[in-house]
Amino acid sequence: MSTDGTYGFVYCGAISIGLGVFTVANGVVRGSDYGGGRYDGAAQENADGTIDLTLSFEVAPGMILVQGTAAQDIPHTRQINARLPRDFGDGRPQEIASPPGTVTVMIKRISDEFAPAATEGLTVTMARRRGAP
Repeated sequence: MSTDGTYGFVYCGAISIGLGVFTVANGVVRGSDYGGGRYDGAAQENADGTIDLTLSFEVAPGMILVQGTAAQDIPHTRQINARLPRDFGDGRPQEIASPPGTVTVMIKRISDEFAPAATEGLTVTMARRRGAP
């Protein structure tokens, strides 16, 4: 499948932003984001090059979602279904419905050396720029 590979993504909603990594292997999608979210699902490439993405998103207890959904006390799963352009939009912003609002996502293929972050998770640290007060 030509979509097989590793992808980085950034996303934003009404109240927050985030980033993550996912892999596609023979149509199977696995990924994670820096907030602890886990993604499992499928990517089906259509004859016209568009990609049907079907994901289950595991939401950890206490996680606030970017589109404004309040944190829940128990883990739960949300479904994400979208038709995206060829190459997942190749870094161009795509709007995905995710009630109670939408999430804007930008997806770009990255080096496969980042594939472990999709399944093992990732941590983001904000560092002060050298010479900055």
